[in-house]
Amino acid sequence: MLAARSFWLKFSETLCLLLVLIGITQASEVTSRWQFEVTSDWAKLWPALAGLLLLSFLIAFSWQRSGRGEKLHSLFQTIIAFYVAYAITGYGAAKILKTQFQPPNYILETPIGDLNGFWLTWTYYGYSQTMAYILGWTQIIGCILLLFRQTRLIGVFVLLPVMVNIDLIDHFYEISPLAYYNALHYTFLLFFLLFLDYDKLRQAFLSYQEKVSLNGRTVLLNVIRVLVIGLAFWRIGALRDGFQPKTKLNGVWKIESIARNDNVVVPSAYQDSVWSKVYFEWRYGCLFKYHPDKFQKRDLRGNYKIDETAKIIRIGFPNEKGDSADSMRVNYTFLNDSTLTMQGRYKADSLALKLRKLI
Repeated sequence: MLAARSFWLKFSETLCLLLVLIGITQASEVTSRWQFEVTSDWAKLWPALAGLLLLSFLIAFSWQRSGRGEKLHSLFQTIIAFYVAYAITGYGAAKILKTQFQPPNYILETPIGDLNGFWLTWTYYGYSQTMAYILGWTQIIGCILLLFRQTRLIGVFVLLPVMVNIDLIDHFYEISPLAYYNALHYTFLLFFLLFLDYDKLRQAFLSYQEKVSLNGRTVLLNVIRVLVIGLAFWRIGALRDGFQPKTKLNGVWKIESIARNDNVVVPSAYQDSVWSKVYFEWRYGCLFKYHPDKFQKRDLRGNYKIDETAKIIRIGFPNEKGDSADSMRVNYTFLNDSTLTMQGRYKADSLALKLRKLI
């Protein structure tokens, strides 16, 4: 544990207490709106962070110079722990009481490719209410453990993985800047509480010491260690090499015209009765879609192989048992990077398609 008279303990506690004060002021709409503006603009955020660090340093320096207040450490650490417990319990309660991860219906009917990171996250986590309950109760139980000094370290171990995961989601899925800031400062406070017990953690996790000696046994053991990790990568790499390689054909193609036995139709004029789009996916085969906006059971899903030298695509459409019930063989020609023609046969019919690339 950091020495009670340490300047850096005082600095850390002061910084944490200022973060607690900032978090509490979010109860006011005015200060909450101001914090949102600051966290949304790096030009405002960096000076605010610098000011926060400078203020913490000055207060800690004055505290250290005074030589008083050493008995306040326990009180300050309790305040920090209680604040984190209160704040994170709110997020846990939101999951239990179903005010979080509840996307509106218009979001549920929006194509997934059109959703931003926030609604992708809300839709994904909202898919299973049971999963939301588990996350919520994990947060609540961890917060209850924080409230007691005897179990505070266990509470930190419960909450830190959850909060680090939330930090990553908030960052990479571009959740609200203020929500990201909140998650980060809760995580920072948890790390502070963790390092208060540094001596205990060091004894628990770093007490085992193995004498290093270069002999046949240790060399063999190190080779096995390398193989454990290396073979896992090799297995996945070999699996990847078995997939259909990526080609110019991969993507989403809109069928602009289709001729079946020389009868030409434009799919937009016969919506839902002729193919409108074709998807050639890497790993996931292909799909011939009827309705331009809706996926249906009658859409044809299949596997394909490409002979790029001969410009031939062979497609098999498995039935419900997984057997190839139908097949298609077409020659293809790229007119340019976004336009493609195909000629061939499906069942007993001749086919000629003109396609334009969408994605």
